[in-house]
Amino acid sequence: MSQHSSHPVGGHVYSLPLRALHWLTLIAIVVTYGVTYLEGFFERGTPGRALIWWTHISVGLTILGLVALRFVTRLAGPVPPPSAALSRPVHLASATVHVLLYVLLVATPLVGIYLAFLRGNEVTFFGLFTIPSPVEVDRTAAGQVIELHELLANALVVLALLHAAAALVHHYVLKDDVLRRMLPHR
Repeated sequence: MSQHSSHPVGGHVYSLPLRALHWLTLIAIVVTYGVTYLEGFFERGTPGRALIWWTHISVGLTILGLVALRFVTRLAGPVPPPSAALSRPVHLASATVHVLLYVLLVATPLVGIYLAFLRGNEVTFFGLFTIPSPVEVDRTAAGQVIELHELLANALVVLALLHAAAALVHHYVLKDDVLRRMLPHR
């Protein structure tokens, strides 16, 4: 099959589970990051504001679960080789970005959990289970940790946007199979 065909060669696409986990992770990032912008519409202590943070934390925990599933799925099944369209330097850059994305996908929620604990909050996952804070309340430390959490979240979103932009360049400008390998196929 040629480089410009509508679908990449069968053995060179990511498995359906990996593709699904990829897109579910994207949705979870958008929800987790985006819901924080709704906070300003609600007064402190109101049910609406509590719902915002309940959603933020629950979907943040979902990201950790999705990343864990991605690791297990990658280890359990075949992963296609890098696209033949990528030069060695581009492949190395891509691999570096992927490693950084994974680090941020794990570090950002973990720092967020620690932040909740420092504030004296329990962490709940959609009301299915709750983890009480194992640390003492420390508002001073929480003020520092929130800055780190926001920095990590912003870095994650910027890197994800660069990742998406690169995929779109490959698809629309270079017209190679890089993006098609991660798209749903029939």
